[in-house]
Amino acid sequence: MLRSLIVPIALLAAACSPPATQEAKTDDMNMSEPATPAAAGPITSTGTVTQVDAAAGTITINHGAIEAVSWPAMTMQFTAENPAILQGIAVGDTVSFELKSATETSVVTSVQKQ
Repeated sequence: MLRSLIVPIALLAAACSPPATQEAKTDDMNMSEPATPAAAGPITSTGTVTQVDAAAGTITINHGAIEAVSWPAMTMQFTAENPAILQGIAVGDTVSFELKSATETSVVTSVQKQ
């Protein structure tokens, strides 16, 4: 008896289930704002240069915490948006720098000796 009910119950469950490809309703969701807001304004920090390669357009900086992007203090390599900004910067220099944006945090747009 139980075996004869398995197939009809499985078919009924499949018929009552929503299709796997059905999209979630988003009519009542505000899709104009990002889930996590991007940092407003320039994102700046200071640190000590540990490596610089002007030819490759990269700089490694041991920097303090950057609250605007929720970063702890760390040493990180950045790519210069324009490698010319690295001219005159040397290992050991204390610098201030600006990140391109909250979504392009590995790119620096400005590096200046302190």
